[in-house]
Amino acid sequence: MNTPNYSALLQSFWTPPSTPITDNSNSNNHPIEPTDIAEFLGEDLLWQQTISAKEPNLKNIPNDLPNKLIKALHSLGITQLYSHQLQALQAIRQGKSLILTSPTASGKTLSTYPAILEGCINEEHRVLAFYGLRALALDQFHKISELLSTIPTQSRPILAMITGDVKSEKREQILKSEPHILGVTPELIHFQLKQAWKSAHWANFYQRLRYILLDEAHTLSGSYGANMSWLIRRIKLAVDHYGGDSKKLQFIFLSATCGNPKQLALKISGLKPTKINPKPLIWIRKSGAASPSRQIIITQPSYNLTGDTARIIQFLLNQGKSGIAFCNSRRSVRELTELLKSNQVAAFYSGITSERRAEVVDQLQFGTIKWIIATEALEAGIDLPELECCILRGWPGSKMAYQQRSGRAGRSQSGLTVLLPNALNPIDCYVAEHPEMLVSPEAEEVFFNDEYPIFAAKHLMCAAAETGIPTNKIKHYFGTAAYEVAKLLLAQGHLNKGRNGLWAKGYPHKDVIATDKAIRTLCEAHLP
Repeated sequence: MNTPNYSALLQSFWTPPSTPITDNSNSNNHPIEPTDIAEFLGEDLLWQQTISAKEPNLKNIPNDLPNKLIKALHSLGITQLYSHQLQALQAIRQGKSLILTSPTASGKTLSTYPAILEGCINEEHRVLAFYGLRALALDQFHKISELLSTIPTQSRPILAMITGDVKSEKREQILKSEPHILGVTPELIHFQLKQAWKSAHWANFYQRLRYILLDEAHTLSGSYGANMSWLIRRIKLAVDHYGGDSKKLQFIFLSATCGNPKQLALKISGLKPTKINPKPLIWIRKSGAASPSRQIIITQPSYNLTGDTARIIQFLLNQGKSGIAFCNSRRSVRELTELLKSNQVAAFYSGITSERRAEVVDQLQFGTIKWIIATEALEAGIDLPELECCILRGWPGSKMAYQQRSGRAGRSQSGLTVLLPNALNPIDCYVAEHPEMLVSPEAEEVFFNDEYPIFAAKHLMCAAAETGIPTNKIKHYFGTAAYEVAKLLLAQGHLNKGRNGLWAKGYPHKDVIATDKAIRTLCEAHLP
C-alpha cells in the first residue's frame, strides 16, 4: 500500500489553490448543491444570528420650512422624515451644534441638509463640508445635487467642491460663483487659509460661514484628530478676522460608529458649556430609520483565508447574490481577485486611478459586475445599495471598522455578513470565541492629544502667518496650553510680536504634514 503524500495534503489546506475557482457544473454526476449559506458552510459554520428588520418611525415635515424646499423633498418622493432626521432639523434651526450617530444607511444627508439649505436660502449662510475622502465627497454631493436640482434656479443654493487637484485659477472661478455649500478635504483648507487674504471671494465665504459639517467623525483619531481640532481653531480665527462671528458657528458631526461621540465632537469643535448655553452640542443617537433584516455568520478560524473566502464568494455568485469582500491588504485583494478569475468581480483599493474607481462603481450599478474585492478604501460611507452581502477576510482590527464594512451591504434589502477569522491571528480567534460582540452596539472610543506641544507650535505658526494672532486672544482661540508654547516660539524667534499681535514669516504649513509623519516614524521605531 502506497503512503499518502502528506506534504501535498497540508499544502493544499494552507495555501490558496493555484487554479481559479470555477462555476458549479450542471453535470448529473455531482450532488445537488446547497442553496443556503449555512448549509453550504456545514461544519465550518461556527456561529450565526439574524437581526430582525426594523420598522421606520416617521414624522411629518414641518410646514414652516420654505415652500420651495418642501416641494423639492416631495419631488424626490420624500413626504415624511425619520424621527432622528426631524430631531436634527429642529436642532440646526435652533442654532445648535450636534453629533448624529444613527446607523449606516439611515439617511444622514436628509438629517442635516434641509435645515442647512433653509439657512442658505433665507439667510445667505455658507457651509464648509469636510470629507476625508474625495470619493466620499462625490458620493454625498450626488445626493445633495438631486435635492438641489428640484429647487427653482433663481433661489437654488450653489454647490461646489474643491480638492487638492483643482488648480488655483479654477479655485478662484469656483469661489467667484459664491457657492453656499463648499465640499473640501481638511488638507485643502489647511493650505488655503494662507492664501485667503489674497482673495476677496475666500474672505466673503469665511465672513458668511455658519455651518461646519464633518462626516465620518469616527476617523478623527490620533494625530489626524488633533490636527483637525487645531484646524477648526484656525478657521474660527479666520472667520472673525474676515468679519464673521465664530461664536455663531454650528458644528454638525456625522458618524455611525464611535464609542464616545459627544466627547469627540466637543473636543474637535472646541465648544464648552456655559451658563447661557449649558448644552452647546446635542447628541442624537436613536434612529428612526427602517432597516432590513441581516444574517451574521462567523466561520471556523481558517488557515486558508483566501481560498475559503473565494469559495464563499463563488457560492454566493452562483446564487445570484451581489456583494463586497474586504481584505486587510492590497496583496490579499489581488490574490483573491486573481483566484476568482471572474469578469463579475473587480478589485477596489486606494492605488487604482479615480477613473477606474468610477468605472467599478458604474459597472456595479449597471449589473456588469456583481462583487467588489476591496481594502479599507471602501470602508467609508459611499452608498452602494446594490450590494447584498459583505464578506470579511479576517477581522479588520476594530469593532468600528467591522461596523463600517458590514454596513456597506444590505442597505435596501436583507443583508448577509460573513466573518472568516484568521486561525493564525490571536485577535481573530478571540473574536470567534466572543461572537456576541458583533451584535452589540458598542464601539471603540476615539482619543487624541490636542495639547501636544509640537501640534500647538506648528498650528500657532500657521495661524500667525495666515491672519496674525491677537495677543490678548491666544487662550480664547487656542487654549491655555497654547499660551506657553507661544511664549517659547517668541523667545526662539519663530513668532514675532507686532502692533496687531503675533505674526510669522514664510510658509509653515508644510511642516504640519512633515511633523505628523516624523511623529509616526518615531513612535514606530520604539514599538516592541
